[in-house]
Amino acid sequence: MKQVKNRLWGIVCMLVIVGMLAACGTPAATEPAETDAPPPTPEIIYVEVTPTAAEGALQYNSDVSGDLELWHFWASPVRRNGVKHIIAMCQQDLPNVTVTDTVKPFGDIWTANVAAVAAGSGMPDVIVSDRPTLPKDAADGVYMSLQEFADRDGVGRDQFYGWAWDQTLYEGETYGIPFETDVRVLFWNKQLFTQAGLDPNKPPTTWEEMWEMADKLDVKNEDGTYKRIAFFPLWNAGFNPFWAYLNGAPLIDAEGNPVINSPEAVEALEWIKKWVDRYGGWQALQTFKAQYGAPPNDLFMGNGVAMLVDIFGYNSQLEFYRPYTMLDDESKPRMDWGITTLPYNAAPADWSGGFSLSIPAGAENPEAAWEFIKCMTGPEGQASWARDTQAQPTNLAAAVDPVLLANPNWAVVDQALQVSTGGVYVSKYPNWGEQLDLVYEKVWSGEMTPQEALDAAQAAVEAALK
Repeated sequence: MKQVKNRLWGIVCMLVIVGMLAACGTPAATEPAETDAPPPTPEIIYVEVTPTAAEGALQYNSDVSGDLELWHFWASPVRRNGVKHIIAMCQQDLPNVTVTDTVKPFGDIWTANVAAVAAGSGMPDVIVSDRPTLPKDAADGVYMSLQEFADRDGVGRDQFYGWAWDQTLYEGETYGIPFETDVRVLFWNKQLFTQAGLDPNKPPTTWEEMWEMADKLDVKNEDGTYKRIAFFPLWNAGFNPFWAYLNGAPLIDAEGNPVINSPEAVEALEWIKKWVDRYGGWQALQTFKAQYGAPPNDLFMGNGVAMLVDIFGYNSQLEFYRPYTMLDDESKPRMDWGITTLPYNAAPADWSGGFSLSIPAGAENPEAAWEFIKCMTGPEGQASWARDTQAQPTNLAAAVDPVLLANPNWAVVDQALQVSTGGVYVSKYPNWGEQLDLVYEKVWSGEMTPQEALDAAQAAVEAALK
């Protein structure tokens, strides 16, 4: 039996705050690393998997035919090309199937699909579904069960990271095959570190170090506004409960009860408010951010920030554009950036989301749609996508693709995934992250203290659960 490398996905999740709060605790606190010590090399652990998962053997029904429409939201050149590469590859195995990919705005894609399913027409044949919310959508009748197809063709949990497969289940049946996952990392601009008198090869490892470095990295215009800011925790892939994990906040206790107003969570929110105040308030930050757009003119590539949290897949955008760094001496060298695990206050932590491929209820050609899903989520499909986008595969065979492992930054991904959390469906309250959304802006404006805001959110969650 072959062996594949396990990426140590970390903590077994109990609950999730959909889109915002992934509900599982962080590991026990450890002593922060010395500031001059390099990040530890993650231990490599091997696990046995079935021959099917290791070999990635898949059989396709080449007799199926039809025109399929795939809905996704990957509009950037890197990701759109990645989709097209998979489509071209899969059509070699499915010669009688033609796939057209349609880009929909993120978020709107699922609203449009729900409307089409309700109307009984206009839905795609295959859609990229949000894995953490997939069980809720299944319960609402948005997608069809794929369990019969999966059982028939031998597609199952042993071929994927188990937690990713489990996220697709509703009442024991899968409603979407896992495609990609992600992990958050910190990007830093090495040239801007050098310009500020910092060591370009020593990123911050703790919140304290990040704050101290910001004193040197912030740059103001003559009128007192900011020309460049060091860092802001809520941009791109950062969000508050995510930082609470890095402060050791449990968010969910051992009995499965929400504790979103724990002292650790309050302290994390106070820390974010400190950054808001540092840069002149919430509106000032929104005005600053509005100067920037999409890659290659986003906050990081456009030199608006010196450090940025994003998913590791953002690295593919940086490699594609190779942006310039604007230095005070008016030189414009190509950016030299670094990637590291997230700075923490109490303990290392991370959060992983991800997507699956589903068939909307009422789709006209589920047989052909299934064959395409099987190909796109299989070892070759996921390896192709990961090579193009540097997103993390959920398919075990794709996860040990030698081209991916040759990337030296993949060790950072391994290290981050060791302490990352995913989540599962909570039927009693699938959207409890909305309670946090209702109070955040009151914190930024000063209308509520972090303690008052999280107490209000906690009370609302407890009332809803009762």
